[in-house]
Amino acid sequence: MRDSYEKFFEQCHINKDQFFKFGLNETIYADREKAQVFWNELKLRIGKKNPVYMRRFGRNLESNRLYEHFYKHGFGINNIKIDPSNNNEPTSVIREMTGFSKTKNAKYNLIKNYQVSHIFGRTKNIYLFTAPWNIAYLPKIVDPFSGHEAKGEMAKEFQKLLKLNTYNRFKNLIEDYNQIISTSNFQEKINEYIENISKEIIFTKPETKRLTKSIREEFSTIEITT
Repeated sequence: MRDSYEKFFEQCHINKDQFFKFGLNETIYADREKAQVFWNELKLRIGKKNPVYMRRFGRNLESNRLYEHFYKHGFGINNIKIDPSNNNEPTSVIREMTGFSKTKNAKYNLIKNYQVSHIFGRTKNIYLFTAPWNIAYLPKIVDPFSGHEAKGEMAKEFQKLLKLNTYNRFKNLIEDYNQIISTSNFQEKINEYIENISKEIIFTKPETKRLTKSIREEFSTIEITT
């Protein structure tokens, strides 16, 4: 097995631990106080008239109707918007939370070679798609270690360190989220919705299976192992 990441460390004058330390140190997070305020506002906005955003569900725009149906019939939420670029709203959030921008703007400090990243994923979850504690600027050189496309033990190791680092910074907000989705009322609504679409002919069987799997993953609690 040939791992290009391993080859990188073999041939460059830097070891893995130094590289990971650089990646963690140079990750730009939201300001804690601003994150707290935005998170509280987001929770209040969900279910109201002002729109809340999620990432497109799959490559086919028609697939978005599955999640729109889930939010409307599972939780009575009608203010869902699909992010036009898949990252427009998170980019706007992290820009406001940090004061940094990847594009030239008189209002913000310019940064280069940083990537907007969702630390814990779950981008079809309207709580987490724009949660400021779930978004950060990662140096592009380490971003390949953080994404779901990355494979191998080193990628897993860096992802674990990054999630732990983020959790330690925003522990109270993450635990607040975990508490919200762990309530019996919240879980009952999810279970009832999944049971209903399994019984009724609303979507095709493959669509029902795909949506059910996604909902379970998107609305799982954030667990950190040390």
